[in-house]
Amino acid sequence: MKNTVIEAGEDPIGALEGVVHAAARHLSARHIAALAQHPEAVRSALAAVAATLATEGAPVPTGEVETIRGEAPNLISAAEGARRLDAITQPGPSEDVLSSDELAARMGFKTRQSVHNQRIKGRIVGWQTVRRGFVFPAGQLDERGRPPAGLERVVPHFADGYSAWMWLQSPQPALDGAAPLDVLRRGHAESVAAAARGETQGDFM
Repeated sequence: MKNTVIEAGEDPIGALEGVVHAAARHLSARHIAALAQHPEAVRSALAAVAATLATEGAPVPTGEVETIRGEAPNLISAAEGARRLDAITQPGPSEDVLSSDELAARMGFKTRQSVHNQRIKGRIVGWQTVRRGFVFPAGQLDERGRPPAGLERVVPHFADGYSAWMWLQSPQPALDGAAPLDVLRRGHAESVAAAARGETQGDFM
């Protein structure tokens, strides 16, 4: 994908929309639908990437130099950039994620290592972020702090915890339109495992 050139006076949000639109053309219809159903995940992903590029500096590809015309931007420190980013990307209720220490406390584990052992086995869902390290969606736990039984039969079918969590929350035709997480909570792990296997093998595309 060729780098975007922002002309003087051009709306930068419009330019970003064009980049996202072009990138979406390379996704499957199922993935696009999943992202549309979870706009908070898209916002978090864009914010994380933006923070990384702003603080570390984006490499310029050889032969395709990005040109930004107009007045020079006012540079700020990495700390100030992080503060401003935090001010506009506080997670709402649907984005409630926990650190490994927070999840350990909620599940009754003594150490964060116990949390990561459970993650490696697929018994809980978590993924690594740019700024916070590993995070774990609180929504996978019931009122007693337990994830649904059978989760370890589902998570290994996906490339990472984030992909698994997106799928677990999205209505699936193979489950009569129900979200896999809800079906797991009703005790139907075999059905969800079969749907996950079919999803990753392309049976329902």
